[in-house]
Amino acid sequence: MGEKYEIQENMEITPEWARPNLENERGEIERAIREFLSEEPTKENIDRIIRVLERAPLSDLSDEEWSMLENTDSFHNVRAGRIEDAEHLTEEYNRELPPKDKRDFGGLLSAFKQGGVMEAPTILRNKGILHLVSGNTRLMIAHGLNNQPKVVIGDIG
Repeated sequence: MGEKYEIQENMEITPEWARPNLENERGEIERAIREFLSEEPTKENIDRIIRVLERAPLSDLSDEEWSMLENTDSFHNVRAGRIEDAEHLTEEYNRELPPKDKRDFGGLLSAFKQGGVMEAPTILRNKGILHLVSGNTRLMIAHGLNNQPKVVIGDIG
């Protein structure tokens, strides 16, 4: 990391947002069940959350929802249009993560810039509280590029 990413002032950077592969997010779903719902990540609970997220539509994340989203730095700590904020935070996260979990900032940014297919972040809403399940780095890059992301928000209560 530490390299500078050239973004032209008038360059519109919009990936093709796609529904996420929820099987690949199983570990994040388990974490959300434990941390957000204070439940055990049993097969029944995991399957329930997967069903909720599968039924949820792919939709634009409004600024209001984004600002209320807990457990992410993407809205309040990444300034709109300041990709270097997203890069810096990703570097910080990667220092704490084991090698297999490190985020590929450059690869994700490249996919954004090329208009590639990007899996939408997943969010759970419970009693009005929004909790990010997966996609923090994607959200940070989207905000750093001043891009309105699409997400999947599953309502569970």
